[in-house]
Amino acid sequence: MLIAALLCSCLLYAGVWTFAPDDAWFPVPLADRNYPRFSLSFPYYFEQEIDTLQRGERGGLREFLEFGGVRSLLRYESESDTPMGAELSLGAGLITLFDSFADRLDNLGWEGSGFLTLNFRTGEHTVARFGFHHLSSHVGDEYLANYGVIGLPMEDDADLAKGATYGFYYVRDSLLLGISFRPSHLVHLYLEARYSMRMFTYMYCYNRFPWQVRMGLELFVPTGDEAIGTWYLALHADAFQESSWYPSSTIQAGFLVKAEGKAEQVRIGLEYQWGRVAIAAFNHVDNTGPDSWDEVRKERYFAIGAWYDFS
Repeated sequence: MLIAALLCSCLLYAGVWTFAPDDAWFPVPLADRNYPRFSLSFPYYFEQEIDTLQRGERGGLREFLEFGGVRSLLRYESESDTPMGAELSLGAGLITLFDSFADRLDNLGWEGSGFLTLNFRTGEHTVARFGFHHLSSHVGDEYLANYGVIGLPMEDDADLAKGATYGFYYVRDSLLLGISFRPSHLVHLYLEARYSMRMFTYMYCYNRFPWQVRMGLELFVPTGDEAIGTWYLALHADAFQESSWYPSSTIQAGFLVKAEGKAEQVRIGLEYQWGRVAIAAFNHVDNTGPDSWDEVRKERYFAIGAWYDFS
């Protein structure tokens, strides 16, 4: 009802339609690792849960590689004094995790994601969105091969890292409802809830715990010359009902450059993350209920990286 009311209120005003506008209204969440973008980063793990055949508990240096982006497909924008409108937005991306430096394991895992949303501008500072999000996370073939998991079809009872049993893929098909609030060019806040309608195969036990909540805060410090860029600090947190709402958190700080009149932006910076394993397929434990905080597989890393937001 809320979405229908917002859409109807937009259409009551005289406005214009735009096919494939240059930018999407919903701002890019800078510290959200699963948001579609191009990036290359090198995390050094202080704590890790993906066994890489190395000695000790530290995971050493790894590599994240991401491909993807977001595009606005169609937009209706009112000509009233108060900015209002609606747009259809599409995003898709792929993230991979490599261990290319320490031993013979290359690709540890990868996951693809995509979404289709209706975005609603309800004023100068606020954008809401509603839509569908898909996440498909997989343990890497090279990881499985190096652990001797070669049966076809692959079985979920293979002994892998630390005596645990990993499922080989993890799927969430979710409805999402989010809001972005930017009271000034110096501050951005966002909040989003997702409800998973289906989880595949070994994740069936989690279908009774479908909720996920995401939130973030971003602060910007201008350099005095917009052509040069701006400093930023971004905080992001994810919490899953299946993990008893354990907050996986990311802090990212760096320098952002965005060309005037363009949607694309380039960032370089540092990132600190702690919480659930970044590749979701490695998070499963053999429970029939939510994982307790003690059971959640936790990792911690510090990374340097470059990000290109195509939105």
